[in-house]
Amino acid sequence: QKQGVTRLRFTLPNGKKVDRRFLSVDTIETIRAFLFLHFHEQNIEMKNFGLSTNFPRKSFKEEDNTLTLEETGLAPQAVIMVQDLDA
Repeated sequence: QKQGVTRLRFTLPNGKKVDRRFLSVDTIETIRAFLFLHFHEQNIEMKNFGLSTNFPRKSFKEEDNTLTLEETGLAPQAVIMVQDLDA
């Protein structure tokens, strides 16, 4: 495990899993930007989405966008559920 790297697995509403490595100093906003791009590239219509973890149970809101993965406790690895808020 390299220092300063966080492994995230995103579970999408359709059940698909997306694995991606980020820097531990990256922010929640960086994750949102990655997902926007991913959805665009995959032609997935999802503009308004929520992010949460099961263990510990936590939802990430707009005001969390400036927090780093380290600060949110997502480092060094986590599974993040992506919810389609318009569904």
